[in-house]
Amino acid sequence: MTLDLPETLLKFLHTNIPSFQAADALLFFAQNRDRDFSAEEVVIGMRPRMISLAAVREYAALFTEQRLVTESNGRFRYRPESWELECRVGELSHAYNEKPVTLISAIYHVADGLIDSSG
Repeated sequence: MTLDLPETLLKFLHTNIPSFQAADALLFFAQNRDRDFSAEEVVIGMRPRMISLAAVREYAALFTEQRLVTESNGRFRYRPESWELECRVGELSHAYNEKPVTLISAIYHVADGLIDSSG
């Protein structure tokens, strides 16, 4: 299955974005790059979108592992390790704003293994 999204974004989704809610969380961090947040502050800051504290903790750990977010003393800050990661988050943001239905479909198809994102 092919979707109208860049191959680089599909690979990024496969590695870093297990759900549309994770995309929301990552974009929240990216939109607030000048601040660090506790998991509780992310839950509050993302309102009116609903996200559980457990989900924020899970996504923040994944984003930290993937070097998109840094963690210090239980606080998280958007700080991609490379320009390439910054570009992928830019592609994610663009798709989120311009092609949300396509992005949602891609996230679920990648998660279900219906899109081969290995190259």
